[in-house]
Amino acid sequence: MGLEDLNEELYRRNVKIVRKQNDIFDPERKDSENTSADIFQKKELWQQPVKGMDPIEVLNETTYKKKVRIIAFVISGIIILSSLVVATIKIRSMIFDETQVVVSISGSKDVVSAEEIPFNVNYENNNWGSLHNAEIELSYPDTFHIIEDGSMKVNGSGKATLFIGEIPAHTQKKMSFKGKFYGSKGDKITLQATLKYAPKNLSSALEKTSQMIVTLVSSPFFVEINAPLEIVTGQNIEYIVDYGNKSDKNFSHLRVKIDYPSDFQFLNAEPKPSEGESIWYIDNLNTYEKGKIIIRGTISGVQKEYKNVHGAIGFYRGDNTFVSYAENERQTRMIASPLFLSQTVNNSTELIAGAGETLQYVIHYKNDGDIGLRDSIIIAEIDPTFLDLSRLSLLHGSYDGIQHRIIWKASDVPALKQLPVGGEGSVSFSVPVKSILQADDKKNITIKTVVKMDSLDIPTPIGSNKIIASNTLLVKLKSDAIIDAYALYTDTSLTNSGPIPPKVGQETSYTIHLSVAHSLSDIQNAEMVLHLPAGVLYKERYSPVNASFIYNERSNEIVWNIGSVSSEEKMKEIAFQVSIIPGPDRLGREMILVNDMDFTGLNTFTNEKISKKGPTILNTLKRDAVYKGMTTAGQISSAD
Repeated sequence: MGLEDLNEELYRRNVKIVRKQNDIFDPERKDSENTSADIFQKKELWQQPVKGMDPIEVLNETTYKKKVRIIAFVISGIIILSSLVVATIKIRSMIFDETQVVVSISGSKDVVSAEEIPFNVNYENNNWGSLHNAEIELSYPDTFHIIEDGSMKVNGSGKATLFIGEIPAHTQKKMSFKGKFYGSKGDKITLQATLKYAPKNLSSALEKTSQMIVTLVSSPFFVEINAPLEIVTGQNIEYIVDYGNKSDKNFSHLRVKIDYPSDFQFLNAEPKPSEGESIWYIDNLNTYEKGKIIIRGTISGVQKEYKNVHGAIGFYRGDNTFVSYAENERQTRMIASPLFLSQTVNNSTELIAGAGETLQYVIHYKNDGDIGLRDSIIIAEIDPTFLDLSRLSLLHGSYDGIQHRIIWKASDVPALKQLPVGGEGSVSFSVPVKSILQADDKKNITIKTVVKMDSLDIPTPIGSNKIIASNTLLVKLKSDAIIDAYALYTDTSLTNSGPIPPKVGQETSYTIHLSVAHSLSDIQNAEMVLHLPAGVLYKERYSPVNASFIYNERSNEIVWNIGSVSSEEKMKEIAFQVSIIPGPDRLGREMILVNDMDFTGLNTFTNEKISKKGPTILNTLKRDAVYKGMTTAGQISSAD
């Protein structure tokens, strides 16, 4: 069959091709008869390209692998970058720079006293890590009164704490506090803030401090002193001190302190000074309350000399330094007087006298003017409280017992009739101090004499009463310490035992009572040293038990540290117990319980050291009798 015939035969519609049944390509062949060729056809393996042979397949596989590598690289980069970021943050949080911690105080630098003033404490943490246990400690002087609130704790005088806790990284914050200033105008006050903290991952605590200086432009208190602009030397002078509280706060434990000029002699004051001659205690000074002190004295100086008096109100610190809230000062100019007056007592202008001592006064006068003076009169005013005026000795002049003054006129002293320029002279008198000084509730007693002189010929009188010269003299009175000592057998404070009268070989105990008194002024550093004979035993019992009573067994010496004896309490007392065991050598003889006692102390008014011996104490015979001083005791009897 030719090719055309074959083609015709194949494409005819009704052509039926007969195949053999075992033909593997026969579609009518049953599945059970499938061969490997059938499987090949069924799985369409013929359609799959042969690996390594198709260029498209090779290209796709290469691209896929590149993508996988890129994705893996990107993922690895992200992981590495994340690790680096985390590590960097951790490392930075562990790295701490102290300079990145900042603290400062801000607020007004010029403040008004007694007004509420706000301040801020600014703090920063510019580190990568946080700060822990943070707090701000404020330090300030006594003149600043901080106002407490819930965010702070005041730790006593001059300290307060502001609690913060944690300060996160890169934080800038502030805390506020308020307070009032009390001080003198112009005072510089320092406020200090200390930031205390502990950096993260560090165990040590660190601090950062800042300060701020505040200037007071006013004071809550005022002190004003009124003083004469001019005064004649030797004349009496009066200072009037006005003080007050012009704030809305009540104050306590204040002091008014006056510093007197040179050559000023204090006479008296209303009210009386609380300490010495220049300090007044102001227990309470309420809101807008005022007070007044009047001080009197005499002042001397050369012509045209300026005398300054200074006053202040404030308080004393624990170290005894004075903190001033307000101050004031005044000047007085000394001017020439036509007459000069002066007086001495026992050749001195400063005398300390005791009971029974005679005071010899000399008054000297001189005409320092440029004209003569006629009919001059000298008057001496005398405080009679502690003087025995019944024994007044007066060569010239007359004593006025009603006004307690001595007057000298020309009829008594002819030189006073005509006192030329440069003329001078003197008058005198003497009077003893009373032998017994009783001051009642007074202390720091003085005897004051004021001498005045005038004349009708003064062209410009000083004062309406024409007194042109005056002089005041003070004599300080000292009182002797009074020591009393005695022994008792029957005593309520310390019970005694043993035979009375004492017997040889048997122990008998006694209670010895000591007392020290000083009524006119205070005593400091008072001490009594007692010496016991070798045969007297100290029983180590005394009353009151809080007294300082020290016994030296080797020297048989007792030291009683008394301390201070004020004129208000009048007396210090102590009782202690001793005993004796008389030997045969003491039979029929008295026995001394205390050999001697030496008292020493310092008189705070006269600044004199006091030294005095006490009495010797002997043993007693009668059970309930009290024998003081050198009382003679009975004899010691023999043992039964």
